[in-house]
Formats: sequence, structure tokens, C-alpha cells
Amino acid sequence: MNRKLNIKLILSAGEDDPLRRKDPFMPVSLAILASVAPEHHYHFVDMLWEDHEFDSTADLVGISVRNSAEKTAFNLADEYRKRGIKVIMGGPQVSSNPFESLNHASAVAIGEGEKLWPVILEDFQNGDLRDIYVCSPKKFEANGYNVFQLERLPDLSGLPVAKRELYRRKYTFDMVFASRGCPINCDFCSVSGLFGKTYRFRPEEEVIKEIKSFRGYYYLIDDTVFGRPSTYSYYLSLYNKISKLNKVRYWVGQANLDAASDNRGQQVIRKAVEAGLIYLAMGMESINREVLYKSGSISKMGIKKDEDVVEKMKENIRFIQNLGIMISGWFAIGYEDDNAETFDRTWEFCREMKIMPVFTPVKAFMGTDLYDRLNSKGRLTNDVGNITNVPHLQMTNEQILLALERVAKKGYGLTEIIRRTAFFCGKLILSRNKPGDIIHKTIFALMTQIRMGQIVRGENDRMRNKIRL
Repeated sequence: MNRKLNIKLILSAGEDDPLRRKDPFMPVSLAILASVAPEHHYHFVDMLWEDHEFDSTADLVGISVRNSAEKTAFNLADEYRKRGIKVIMGGPQVSSNPFESLNHASAVAIGEGEKLWPVILEDFQNGDLRDIYVCSPKKFEANGYNVFQLERLPDLSGLPVAKRELYRRKYTFDMVFASRGCPINCDFCSVSGLFGKTYRFRPEEEVIKEIKSFRGYYYLIDDTVFGRPSTYSYYLSLYNKISKLNKVRYWVGQANLDAASDNRGQQVIRKAVEAGLIYLAMGMESINREVLYKSGSISKMGIKKDEDVVEKMKENIRFIQNLGIMISGWFAIGYEDDNAETFDRTWEFCREMKIMPVFTPVKAFMGTDLYDRLNSKGRLTNDVGNITNVPHLQMTNEQILLALERVAKKGYGLTEIIRRTAFFCGKLILSRNKPGDIIHKTIFALMTQIRMGQIVRGENDRMRNKIRL
């Protein structure tokens, strides 16, 4: 009979991670793994908030790896294995770079973990741990390794509730998801590769049951909380039910602009606000039509063939803002059609529209179309000592970093923060929020901008240290 295991699950993070001691979001992935094999004893470690201590009493260690924490995760795994403890590695970076990860792990998991984790634990207890565990409909090339593969992405109905109670600290935001998958497949993004190009949905009542257990804010981690034309009915129904809960819980998410160009999409946005939506991180990517087309991002902007890109983006942003939603605009700068002026023009766009600017240099992740395209052209470089692995054709590392620092200084100076806060407060008044809600949401807007500024500056500092190496 299999015994109960002592399992340590680690969300890895480096000491220089700009989110360290600042990330308000509960990392739900570890809690989901514990929920699908609840008979074991779990110890969670969130390295964004706590220092890691090696534990020789663990039977098994699982490490979740993001790109920014790959080196840290590899070092942790190597040390545990030296101590004779098996290590399973998973997460987005492992899924995109499995073979290098396997050099440091006893086994790696690729793709969604709910169905893989019980199989991994059973194999471990039977002394028959395989090298690679895959959840993907695309045939995985084993390259001589021992592979277990689930060839269907899991149905999202009937999932057990994540075991959030195992975390030792309280987070500002709980996390929950209603859907997975994205049909857009932007060339720099790994979401479609990880979760598929077809939407899968959780039953509405299961999502609502989780939300009802939350005491405060939550983050709906769907790829776009407004959905797409084929999914508007689901989100309309979900938000209608959430809006009728006895207690209002404010929430945040990420979304695309295209819903604001569609009558049904506009209904979804209005209903999301009724359900408590107050802030959106929006992947706007670029204000350059050529870049939007080349990256595949044009389809999520709500722009028709003959429409002016910038003016239509502004129109869509205004619609969302007029409902009392605060916005941060996320832009990937570094394509062939970008230059030094792109940073300044994009900043002026953000300033005019009173959205928080978040600029990220383009990086090509393994497993994305961008990586395959640039790699075939010999355009990639080692990102050790460089800002990213995509060298800019017209700008040096130092010029890019100076541009990023300039935008951060302007975008998160006190004057701009107050200006955006006053603008947002005005929209709350015009959209007929209750006085208590106006005060609450305005304070939220102010604090969110201050924290975002800290994170953006921290990321710039991390990149400056990186190019000094």
C-alpha cells in the first residue's frame, strides 16, 4: 500500500526578482496540485515572499519554474538531488525548455499538471519514475527519453478546489480561473502552446463556489476576461451570476481591446463591471500597425482593415475607461519596425490615454513562433549579459535600458500618478459609483500605481545589473 508522502512544493524566484516582497497574488498552481492528490502532506514555499531552507525530511520536491527564475530553480534542484531527494520540475519555463531542465531534475512535467501529478506520484511510489510527463495533443518527440503522455487536454469540470489553506501567509489577491486556451497565438506568446488554441471552460457554478470563499480581492487569470465572440455568452452568464452574490468582491484581470468594438463584447464589459471588475492589464503590444500584424496581435485590438490603428485603440480604451475600469498598457518593444522613437511615441500614447505604461523588451521564448522564426534566421543571441535573447537591430543594450528608465521616471512620477488617479476618480463619479465605492476604488488606483512603479523600476534595475555582468 502506498504511504503518505511528505512533499515540498516550491515556487522559485531569484533574489533580484522585481516582484520579491511585492507580489500580491497567491500562486494558485501549487495549491491546485495539492488538491488533486490531497492524501499526502504538503509544504508550500513561495520564494517571492519567503527565504528557502533545504529540507532533508521531504520525500519529494516539486519546483514550479518561470523564465525569470530558471537559474534559481536549477540550483535548488541540483542541491536537493545531491541530498538524495527526487525533484520534479514543471511550470511555463520547463514546458518550453524541457531537455535542459531535465539535466537538473529527476523528471519534468510539460503542460497542465492536474492530470499528470497523480500519475507522477504513483510512479514515484512504485519506483518507476519516468523522465518526462506531457499533457498535450501534439506528439512529443521523446529523443530517447522515457515519456508518459496524455494526448488530450483535460476537461475543466469537476476539478477539486485548490488547497489555499496550506499557505502560511495571507495574500491581497486570491486567484481563480474560468477558462483556458487562446486562439490568437501571438508569435511571442506561449499560452496557445501550453493551453491549446480552443477555449475550455469550467462550469460556472464551480467558479462561483470558489469566488464565494474569497474574503477580499481576487484575480481572474483567464487569458482575456472578456473572452472572444464565440465565448461572450459564457462570460455574460458568469458575470451575471457573480454580480448577484450577496457580497461584492472587487477583482482584476487581463484582457484584450477587441471586445470594446463589438456590441456583445461591450455587454460583457458592462456586466464584468457589475460583477466587481476594477482593473485590467491589457496586452496592447504596439501602436505600430506593422508590428501588430507581424506578431499576430492585430486580431485582439478590434481594428478593421481600413481603420486607423491608433485612433481605434484610443476609442476602445475610452469605452472601457468610461465604465470606471483602470488600465495598464503592456507593450512589447523590440521588433524590426521599432526604433528609439518607438519608446517615446508609445509613452505619449499612454500619457494621453492616462494608462499605466509597462514596456517589456521583446524576448523569444522556446516553443513560440517568434523563437522559431528568429532562430531560423540566426537572429537570436545568448541573453546572458544582454537584456533579452533578441538583439535590437538599431539600439544597443544601454540605449534600450535608458529608454526604459526614462519612461519609468516619467510614467511613475508623482505628478503622473496623481493625474491618472484624478482622471480615474472622475470616471467613477460619471459612471455613478456609490460614494463608498468611489473612495475605495480611488485608493486602490493610487496604491496600484505606486506598486507598479516599484515593480517596473525594479525590473529595470535587474536588467541593468544583468548587462553589467
